Amino acid sequence: MNRPQFRLLLLSGIAMISVQPGRAQAQDPNTAAAVRGSDEILVTARRKEEDIQSVPVAIVAFGQEAIANRMIRSESDLQRVVPGLTIRETEGSNQIAYSIRGQTIDAFTGSALAVVPYINEVQANGNAASNFYDLGSIQALKGPQGTLFGRNSTGGAVLATTARPVNDNLGSVSLSYGNYNYLDAKAMANIVLVDDQVLLRLAGNYTFRDGYQRNVFNDGHNLNPRLGKTDRGSGRISLLLKPTENITNTTVVEYTRTGGNSTSVVPWSVNLPGSTDAVTGLPLATSAAFLYSPLLDLVAGPGAWNAYLAAHPGANPGGYAAVVARQKQLGPWAVDVTDQHGKMFFHGTNHYLVNTTAIDVADHMTVKNIFGWTRSRSHYNISEQGAPYFVQCTCNPADNDYGNLEKTEAFSDELQLQGKALNGNLDYIFGAFYYHSKSLTHWPQTYFDLTPVFPPSVGFAASFQTKDESKALYSQITYDLGGAGLTGLSLTGGFRYTWEKIILNQLPDSNGFNVPGTVNSLTQKGNKPSWTVGLDYKPNSNLLLYAVTRGSWRSGGVNGVAPMRPFTASGGGALFNPETAKDVELGIKWHGDVVGSRAHFNVAAYKEWVKNVQRAEFPIVDFGDGNGPHSIAVTINVPEAQIKGFEVDAGIQPANWIELGGNLALTDAKYTKNRASIFGNLFVFNPYADTPKWAGTVYGVIHLPVPDAAGELKLRGEVYAQTGQYFSNNDGSITPGTRLPGYALVNMRLDWTKIAGSGISAGVFATNLTNKAYYVGGLSQGASLGESAAAPGRPRMYGIELKADF
Repeated sequence: MNRPQFRLLLLSGIAMISVQPGRAQAQDPNTAAAVRGSDEILVTARRKEEDIQSVPVAIVAFGQEAIANRMIRSESDLQRVVPGLTIRETEGSNQIAYSIRGQTIDAFTGSALAVVPYINEVQANGNAASNFYDLGSIQALKGPQGTLFGRNSTGGAVLATTARPVNDNLGSVSLSYGNYNYLDAKAMANIVLVDDQVLLRLAGNYTFRDGYQRNVFNDGHNLNPRLGKTDRGSGRISLLLKPTENITNTTVVEYTRTGGNSTSVVPWSVNLPGSTDAVTGLPLATSAAFLYSPLLDLVAGPGAWNAYLAAHPGANPGGYAAVVARQKQLGPWAVDVTDQHGKMFFHGTNHYLVNTTAIDVADHMTVKNIFGWTRSRSHYNISEQGAPYFVQCTCNPADNDYGNLEKTEAFSDELQLQGKALNGNLDYIFGAFYYHSKSLTHWPQTYFDLTPVFPPSVGFAASFQTKDESKALYSQITYDLGGAGLTGLSLTGGFRYTWEKIILNQLPDSNGFNVPGTVNSLTQKGNKPSWTVGLDYKPNSNLLLYAVTRGSWRSGGVNGVAPMRPFTASGGGALFNPETAKDVELGIKWHGDVVGSRAHFNVAAYKEWVKNVQRAEFPIVDFGDGNGPHSIAVTINVPEAQIKGFEVDAGIQPANWIELGGNLALTDAKYTKNRASIFGNLFVFNPYADTPKWAGTVYGVIHLPVPDAAGELKLRGEVYAQTGQYFSNNDGSITPGTRLPGYALVNMRLDWTKIAGSGISAGVFATNLTNKAYYVGGLSQGASLGESAAAPGRPRMYGIELKADF
């Protein structure tokens, strides 16, 4: 029996434990966004359960059924269902970042997250793409956050909630199979150990898919024939204890193991010799195009390029410009990567523990404590150019050191007091928050193998440990002014104060350790407020009008790859300053009947001002360690940016057999003060990366006519589309050619549920039905190496699914 078959059998066995056959699955009452009675969708974005149409903030939420119907299986799927959200990949499919309203985190910065992901109200710290299973809900909050829970952030929060144990014995097993040998097995068992007092839920998931990106280097005779392979297994235990009517304690423990490999970026653009900066007129970096081409003869003598080609079979004889041209013909799902990078792999583990205790200490008063612990480890090797040349490698072959290694361990504790006062007119929450993380980073690097023309390159490594400590006090109060005669009007105010400290220590195996003129340890501290003030008016049960203004920040820090000097990048050091953001948002939420048809219409318009925007740049720097100049990542603060736009979400059910709807987002982001100094050189930031100006989805759901005894048959189709976006913030100057084209994706799913009155259901699904070639990010090193590489999206993927509820 092979490993996938064994894991499938194991998961199936879990689901059969203490499950009573023939019983329909009960609704989880604690699942936010899982309940739709008439038009009601319940969310917990404000730390209490309420109808989404009554929440005066821009929020998108999905419950269990919606997650399944919309095929939300990982972070990348959220982009097509949440207006204004972009999922950006940098070096490959396991290096992702959320971007909401232009607020994101660049890879290799060491920045705090602009959009913080949470699982059960605890920050998620995994270093790989996730696989969503047995979730109760997913909610996306937009705009500066911090006065209600968790960490302060400038862009928003994505809240995932695992399904909680319920007071019923039930279970489910599902199995999906599709192209690229796709296998996805899920199982769940909910067990009542003591009626309404001790409830246990077991859930597991195993996913396998062969790589969909082919490596054609040297006619395919290489170490990495297929990239983008997924091999992930996860298990979760949830235990709910309710010793009294007033005390509830829930513990969730999860372990995930991730294998396979990431996709490779593909060559996208290159600076040709003689090209200049469009702003300053100065020459651009052209090392990739110059050294890996027949021009090598100009610096190493006649015959040098031919000598290089003879020593490196499979290298493109036309040079780097020819590689970029050929890649346009290959498309995103084939790449030409030299074997010199070593075997491409991804190995990751993630441990997760959350314990939540809620005690009702009085009528309308609850004390809640949320403790979280996470530990993650990832070790991965990738190509940073996707080229048949050894321009740069995440490796040091001389030390047999291949791949980046990242470890993070964190714990947090949050104590809340929440309730009502003044005859129920005042809702309040007070909280104290503590977070501590310790991470280890080891990034080996080697540049420019041009043997035998030049001596073998000397590898080096960035190796450092980072400690992050965050402490905060916060509160938020909402007062219903109806008691004062202003019926339907409510006023909200919130405030938070955060103290943050980051300590970075260089480790002995780092090339940044004991370098003359630098130090081995740097500390960055910061403390600032976050706040929110809002007014909402509900003239009737169907309409909500609101206005809110918010402000928040994310801490400064230390970039462990930059020279360890106690200055920012403008002074040639490793420090960077806090980023601050404030916004104004106006919104309308309406739901009701249109000519007898159920409908909803929500719109939010906003403007946001951001200062000291944290961004990554890749200049050439000489550490003074004797190994010459290196291309490194440094974190800089762009002085100022503004983002404005609107988001619309609408839907209508004109008849019982059809639903129509969609969403649309306009995000107009630009740098208003766009010049920054990096190691004494001027860098100009324009345009704004990772932010398509227009994005949206239209969908339709048809309930097909079948006899009631046969079950329910439903067909869903959707089209997601976006305009082009940039993956470099310097496309207008030092890194031209980093614009990705817009695209449209078609997805479909057919579900047959309650087959013949049973708990059996079946589905057929397809994503990217037209097999559209598209790109979702990239890595631009035009400032140092003179080349940029783009990250491919997913090809057409389809399959079938069978599920049994017991």
